[in-house]
Amino acid sequence: MYEYPEPVHTPTADPSIDSRSPQPYSDLQILEQEARNYGELYRLLRAQAEPFLLFEVGPLDGPLRGFGATAKVPAAGLYTVTAACVGASGAKVAVGQEHPGAPFRPRELALDCDGTTSQVIAVQQGYLFAHLVLPGPGDTPWTGAVGGVRVTGKVHPDCSAQASSSSLDPPAASTRSAVCR
Repeated sequence: MYEYPEPVHTPTADPSIDSRSPQPYSDLQILEQEARNYGELYRLLRAQAEPFLLFEVGPLDGPLRGFGATAKVPAAGLYTVTAACVGASGAKVAVGQEHPGAPFRPRELALDCDGTTSQVIAVQQGYLFAHLVLPGPGDTPWTGAVGGVRVTGKVHPDCSAQASSSSLDPPAASTRSAVCR
């Protein structure tokens, strides 16, 4: 058996390596733009004073992008999902429920960021989720774009007249949904 002495390495600090975590929110111009965008987003999503079941907002881009929330649905019925984005050309928000034995099919709302997009959905008692659909992995340039979603139990009159089938309910349930702007 041969014995070879192991080289002894002493860890040294390399001054070219920065071990601090990234500081994604250091650009004051983008921070100011993001604050203006949030102000507009809140104005769009809180235009009606009715109480909400779920309300969530967050950044659409940059290293800390994304948002998502889950809320308990107290009773089955028609709910209005309203989503909006500000400062981007578009975004997608997914809304759905999981039902034992039923395929998982969240509904995606495509947003064009020129106002709000609403959809009436029929949901069952249980839990409802809503989240930003990210276009791909990795960081994106930070521009201050923001988006959000609100779910209320009040059905907008313009939406309820356009009812059709929804994928949020189990297959045996009768459903109604509509997309309106």
